Amino acid sequence: MLWAALGLNRPAVVACVGAGGKTSLIQSLAAGACRRGWPVLVTATTKMFYSQVAGYELVLTEAAATGVAQVAAALQQGQPVGWFARLEGEKVIGVPAGGIDSIAAKAPWANILIEADGARQALLKAPSAREPVIPACTSVTVGIVNLGAVGQPLTAANTHRPELVSGIIGKQAGAAVAWSDIVRLAVHRQGLFQYARGTRVLLLSGAQDPDLRPAGRLIAGDKTLAGAGLARVVLTTGYGCNMQPCEVYLL
Repeated sequence: MLWAALGLNRPAVVACVGAGGKTSLIQSLAAGACRRGWPVLVTATTKMFYSQVAGYELVLTEAAATGVAQVAAALQQGQPVGWFARLEGEKVIGVPAGGIDSIAAKAPWANILIEADGARQALLKAPSAREPVIPACTSVTVGIVNLGAVGQPLTAANTHRPELVSGIIGKQAGAAVAWSDIVRLAVHRQGLFQYARGTRVLLLSGAQDPDLRPAGRLIAGDKTLAGAGLARVVLTTGYGCNMQPCEVYLL
C-alpha cells in the first residue's frame, strides 16, 4: 500500500514537491484513503488542472474562514474533498499556506494532500527561490523525480527550470542526466527538498520500466541521502490513481 510505503502515519499532512508524478501520487493516496473510509482533503499552494480534481467534492473560495468551515463540513460527509481558491480557465488556483494550517487545526483528524509546486509536466526540476510553498502543519514532504529523466539530455523539454538544475548538478545543457545527478538534486540546499518540513521521502516514479530500476537502486543506495536527512526512498510504478510502490528503502 502506498500510504505504508511512504511511512505515513494518520492523520498525515503531505506536501508533494518536484516533478514527474506529484498529481499521480496525490490521486493515488486520495483513492486509497477513500477506499478505507479515511477523511481526505486534496489542495494546493500552486495551480492544478481542473480535470485532475474534478472528481472530488470541490470547495472553491478565496475566503479562508469560509473555506475552512465548508471544508470541515464536507469532510464530515466522508467524501474526498478538494479546496481551491477559484477556477481560472482549465486550472484551479491553490489556497494560501495559512489556510491549510487553519483547516489542519480545525479538522486534526483529516488527512491533507498538498501539491506544493508546479513543474509543467516535466520529469525533474529545481525550485525557484519562491517555491515550494509548504504549510507549517506539514508532517511529510515527498520529493518526486521521474526515473525517465535518467539518460536523457538536460533540456527544457524534460526539465523545469533547467538552468537551476544545471547549476546544482554541475552539467551544461544537453549533457546526459545520470543517477548521481538525481542524488545531487535531492541533497542540495536549493534542490528538491528546499523549504521541506517534517519527514523527507524521495519518491522515484517511472519504475515500471525495468531498464530504469537499476538507476533507482543506485540512487537509493547512496549514503549521502541519509546524511541530508532523508528517511526513505520509494520506487513506484503507474500513473493517475494507479501509482503503486514496488521497492522501498529505509535510510
